[in-house]
Amino acid sequence: MSENIDNMMLEQLRLIREDLNGLRDGMQSLETRMDARFDDIETELQGHRMMIFGLSSVIGQIDKRVEHLETKIGG
Repeated sequence: MSENIDNMMLEQLRLIREDLNGLRDGMQSLETRMDARFDDIETELQGHRMMIFGLSSVIGQIDKRVEHLETKIGG
């Protein structure tokens, strides 16, 4: 009788171990996908930063031109 209980417990532990291994594999897959997505987001963010930097440069140039025109018109 005790041997049957031991076997049942071992079987349950084996099933739990299999479930945990499946969860571990799923978590590793999720981590890989999330890392890839974070890399994509980081790349997009860097692109947006460059675009904003470029736009701020253009705005600065326009501001200087407007100031120059104001000086010519006013003086």
